[in-house]
This record gives sequence, C-alpha cells and structure tokens, in this order.
Amino acid sequence: MITFTGRVQYRDGTEAEFETGTAAIAAYEDYAIRHGYPYGDAMPPTLSALVVAHYALQIPEGFDVWRPTVAGVELEANGVDPTNRDPTGGPG
Repeated sequence: MITFTGRVQYRDGTEAEFETGTAAIAAYEDYAIRHGYPYGDAMPPTLSALVVAHYALQIPEGFDVWRPTVAGVELEANGVDPTNRDPTGGPG
C-alpha cells in the first residue's frame, strides 16, 4: 500500500506532521478538476503536496483560507517502486 508522510511548517513557526493514504491524491484531483489545474503525471508538486497535507491534517478551514498560513510543506511517498514515478501505480 502506498502511503504519504510529511510535515507542514506554518508561518508562525509551528509544525504539524501527517500520514495518509492514496485517498489524499483523490482530494488533490478533485481540487484540480474544480479549479482547472493539471493532475495525473502533470500534477504540480508543491500544490498537490499542500492539498494532500490539508486533507491529511483534516483542517476545518477551506484550503484557500488555510494555504496562506503555511510557510512550507514536505511530502514523501512510501511504498512506491523507485522505478515507477507515478505514485498511483500507472506507468512512469
């Protein structure tokens, strides 16, 4: 199973760690479709990492309200074959 772990650093200096599954990628895809952003192989890494973090941390505020409070985000995919770039299991 593919999981994602990461850390959000907020502008006020606090940090939050998270772990989530592939449903978080669906959260990004939903966000991308609603706003006309690319998804699949063309997912922008920083934006998709932020959406995954927002989903994983179960932030009650909407994404567009929460995002300006974030200074940085780190995201790592676990359980992904290193020869396969696509974390959804499709061809890399």
